[in-house]
Amino acid sequence: MKYTYVIIQDKKEAYDDLRLALNKYSNYKFVDTAENLEEGFSLIIKTKPNLIFLDVEIGEENTFKLIPKLKEFFMELPTIIMTTSHNYYAKEAVNNQISYFLSKPIIGVELENSLLRFEKVFTEKQTHLAVKTGSDIHIIAYKDICLLEAERNYTSVFNITGKKLSTSKSLKHFEETLPKNFIRVHRSFIVNRNCIERLNTRKGQLFLQQTEVTKELEENFIPIGKEYLQKLKNSFSF
Repeated sequence: MKYTYVIIQDKKEAYDDLRLALNKYSNYKFVDTAENLEEGFSLIIKTKPNLIFLDVEIGEENTFKLIPKLKEFFMELPTIIMTTSHNYYAKEAVNNQISYFLSKPIIGVELENSLLRFEKVFTEKQTHLAVKTGSDIHIIAYKDICLLEAERNYTSVFNITGKKLSTSKSLKHFEETLPKNFIRVHRSFIVNRNCIERLNTRKGQLFLQQTEVTKELEENFIPIGKEYLQKLKNSFSF
């Protein structure tokens, strides 16, 4: 999954430092930056990122005052990681439900800890997938999704009962947004690892548990692409 983030920061050196530190995390996608609170507010409302890196002080302003404004537009706020050179803001950060308090200059292990905490909280909150088909939006629990298959310009989403929904979203879109237990195993397939019964790594074949979904497949197995095989093995700690 790719997590989107924005940076609200008015000092170029601090911005460059954070971007450089985040570049090593390929599952994080930079959206944009803003140098003042007004631009930052508009950016967050427009892009709805998963994660916000917010400097405590922007110019002469304390950025905690941005948080109540955002709450008016979000049922649930994106995760906010505060960055600052001044530890005396820590108590205020806790009182404002800030996920993590990151000191500047950025220390690699502290950044990693903040991202791990963010990912844990984010994953726990995500329980359902919204699938748009025409004018309808179907809400499906992740645990009930077994397989996604690319079909021409569409993606078919199969639940464990065999019901199939087709949407114009690409398979790559789902690869970047689904939780970690969904694994791309082929250019045409993403599977829920909880639905996997067995693998034949020599033949490059994946077999699902016997559900209604298996009746919908042309073969009784799903092919494993060579470029995805090692990642699939790693996910099961082979």
